[in-house]
Amino acid sequence: MPEDRRAAMACFRRYGDVFNADFDQWEKQNKRLFENKSKSNISLHRGTESSRISADDHFVHVQKESELPTTTQWMTILTELRRSRQARVLAGRARVRTKSLWKILHLIYTRAAHPDLDQWRVGAMVKLVKPQQVGQEVDPWAARSKRGVEHIRRTLNIMVRRLLDRGAVIAENASRNLFPSDAGQIDKRMRFNFDDEDFRARILTPCRKEAEFVKARVLLI
Repeated sequence: MPEDRRAAMACFRRYGDVFNADFDQWEKQNKRLFENKSKSNISLHRGTESSRISADDHFVHVQKESELPTTTQWMTILTELRRSRQARVLAGRARVRTKSLWKILHLIYTRAAHPDLDQWRVGAMVKLVKPQQVGQEVDPWAARSKRGVEHIRRTLNIMVRRLLDRGAVIAENASRNLFPSDAGQIDKRMRFNFDDEDFRARILTPCRKEAEFVKARVLLI
């Protein structure tokens, strides 16, 4: 099995099906997976605490009178070290700003709610282009024959397509427990299919409250 599919299956086993409940319920059910309140008498220390190793290294500190770690304790230490290294790798890949995530989510919900509209109209509805940037307000309901906004409409078409593709890449990476990350190239199989009624229903039916929350969030930032 390809490595990306293994990662997706591992992520699904860890966090479950996000369509089984709304976000608030899902977050409460999985909150424990993001927390680690357990403490151990054996801990990892930074290398700066010892002059004999590099500052970027780790070492296991066992007190002089303590018993040697058991096999289970060693495995726990190794697991935490792997998580720490993975977190550093993900932090390096996570270039998606929170503001961008809200904007992309708002665009996805709006596009799903209006699959038959021109892309530039959807872009105008979510205000991808600010009036002060182009010198005028873009009316999403204006006639196609309106002159003087052709360039802005073409720009909005490009922006909508690129942001939807970026959202698809972020969603694909999230399925492999890489979030938030937009690393990677878009594949036509990854693109959101807003022409599929079942796909739109899966997005909108359980998520109307989330869509309103995202819209309000975007208006605030």
